[in-house]
Amino acid sequence: MTLRTAPTTVRVALLAALLALATSLTLLGFIYWRMHDDALTTLRAQVAEESRVLAEVSRAGGVQALAAAVAGEAAVDDPALIVLLLDRAGRRLAGSPLPAPAARLTRAGGFRIVAVAGGEAGVIARPVAGGWLIAGRRFGERLAWQRTLERSLGLAVLLAGVLGAGCGLIVARYVGSRVAAITAAVDRVGAGAMDGRVPLAGSRDAFDALALRINRMLDRIGSLMAELRLLTDGLAHDLRSPIGRLRTRVERALASDDPATRDQLLPGVLAEADALTRILTNVLDIGRMEAGARPMDPLDPAALVADVAEVYAPTLEDAGLALAIEVDDALPPVAGQRQLLAQALSNLVDNALTYAAEGRRLCLFAHKREGGVALGVADAGPGIPPALHGEARRRFGRLDAARSAPGGAGLGLALVDAVARHHGGRLELSDAQPGLIATLLLPASGPPLDMGRFAS
Repeated sequence: MTLRTAPTTVRVALLAALLALATSLTLLGFIYWRMHDDALTTLRAQVAEESRVLAEVSRAGGVQALAAAVAGEAAVDDPALIVLLLDRAGRRLAGSPLPAPAARLTRAGGFRIVAVAGGEAGVIARPVAGGWLIAGRRFGERLAWQRTLERSLGLAVLLAGVLGAGCGLIVARYVGSRVAAITAAVDRVGAGAMDGRVPLAGSRDAFDALALRINRMLDRIGSLMAELRLLTDGLAHDLRSPIGRLRTRVERALASDDPATRDQLLPGVLAEADALTRILTNVLDIGRMEAGARPMDPLDPAALVADVAEVYAPTLEDAGLALAIEVDDALPPVAGQRQLLAQALSNLVDNALTYAAEGRRLCLFAHKREGGVALGVADAGPGIPPALHGEARRRFGRLDAARSAPGGAGLGLALVDAVARHHGGRLELSDAQPGLIATLLLPASGPPLDMGRFAS
């Protein structure tokens, strides 16, 4: 097994251990370097000061005074101290016992580290009259301290590696368990269990945030799947009736030898074909709107209502319905697609035409609402019970009394609802007592327009 093929837990643990080791080595190495450098700087300063003082004695009193001073310094009980006076041949004239060959000590050039008996020492060699002045100090306790520090650093690095591996193992197990929970939920959904969800740990960490987003996505997928099932069931149910009627009319026309009978049946065939076309067109329109955004243009809601009213005025008059138009002053524009909004209002008018009783009033309106505009239709028909408003908005969500009736497929309000959501708004249904008020609530896209009030 290579590192590439090792389990995630092992790889994370090793990575954590390596990171801990690298961090510890860097930090402890810096500490070691700083302490060693500070100790060496202190030693250099001490040796330089001793050498300077003795050199001053030599300049002031000559070789004899220097020899006496060196002998006095050497007599001090300080095993780390090295102080020597050598002649030009390298023989000791006064001071400490010779710790190393004279040739090694008598090299001018400032502070140097040289090997001496018992370890290392920092020395400075100065040429004086008739010989050399050697001043220095053994590392001694500093060397012992350095060795102790090195052992401590090694132990600290080892401990850091063990702790890093342990922490990495804990983190890897936690990450692995959370990833396994996500994988299990996704596998359940992939196997067909649409109720599968990622459990939340309650830690509010990144995994909980990811789980929330995945669960929202799964909720949306479940909703779309349920809607797809309803769509296919409703489409199959609602297409069966017009197709059956279409087949019956065609069979009767084919079976009849009377041209007059055929001529009487053909308009019905055309009407049923048109009904099928409208159903499929509405389904496609809803799907396109839910698939993505399209470019929007600023529209005058008052002009839109007036145009729809003008188109439907003759039809409403023939149906015995009184038409009223209500438009508030100074309505703000709305951002939208004129054709879609006009189609939505037309669907609302068609619904009112279907269910409103003769002699009743139908109102097309455009009112101000906080932050937007309310467009809609109010009729005086039988209305829809509030408990069934959600069903009426659903695709193929025709109410029981209407499902068997010809001329509709339960897509009118669903299309209006899709148009409203496509424009960033919503469809609101309310009771007109009697009748139904269907309102598209749309957000405004600019300052109010200077329009008058229509009434008829």
